[in-house]
Amino acid sequence: MFTRKQHYYPRCLLKHFANENNMVYVYIRQANKETFMNYEKVCVSSDAYESEDRVDNILEHKLGKYESEIEKVVDYIIKNINSKSLDVSVNMQNKIFQYIHLQYLRTDAGRINFMNLIENPFTHKPRKKPIDLDEIQKNKKKIKKFNEIFKQGNKLENLLRKMKKPSNMNFHIATSEDNLLTSDNPVIATDNWKQIMLPITPNILVEFQENTINSSNNFEVRLTKNKIKYVNQATINTANYFIISNKEFTHYQHKYIDNRFNNKNWEIGYPHVSLKNKIF
Repeated sequence: MFTRKQHYYPRCLLKHFANENNMVYVYIRQANKETFMNYEKVCVSSDAYESEDRVDNILEHKLGKYESEIEKVVDYIIKNINSKSLDVSVNMQNKIFQYIHLQYLRTDAGRINFMNLIENPFTHKPRKKPIDLDEIQKNKKKIKKFNEIFKQGNKLENLLRKMKKPSNMNFHIATSEDNLLTSDNPVIATDNWKQIMLPITPNILVEFQENTINSSNNFEVRLTKNKIKYVNQATINTANYFIISNKEFTHYQHKYIDNRFNNKNWEIGYPHVSLKNKIF
């Protein structure tokens, strides 16, 4: 049995943003509307990892193995976040680090960015603006090429095997008193990947920071109001199809979303596009 409906943000992670009835608040970019819907219907598309003439689910099955591993780690963190027994081992940290990169790669924007990098390794520069829908439409062939490459043999496994947390990166579990958003591009990478963040619930975020920008030596940290605002803005900035929330969007978030996607004269500003805080 083959599946043609494929999630590029796995349900085992997205479920943590839903309420007890499996519902989330969603801004749908292409329809320019906000709605309240089942989380299983978000971040899914037909044949996301298939070719036009063949559906084999090879990449879908490969991704599923990594999803099963990260689901256990994320569930452990959520269950024990308020417990003194919480201990995220080096092995767990490596699994998170590895999966964050995989999650970035499996989106449309991530696959295009990756292909641009390997096709032009010496001329590729960090982006000042995220990939937008028109660029995705123009680069569908690169998405298909990515799929074809990483269905072959153990190419995906070999790539991910190299992705271990560097010794100069610090791992934090950051908690938030305010609601964290997520999107179809949930990974937030700043400072040319010196800081990498992934919200895993509306109130918990995992992050890696290089020593040069490390904010704390503590394992668990508390997000400041400014950092929460920054993370939510970055989530909106990098979204292509959906912005997802456990709660109704605030007035400020409504305004930011409208400017980001509907105001042609508006530009992403500081600190998201400063020299030290590039989005990609």
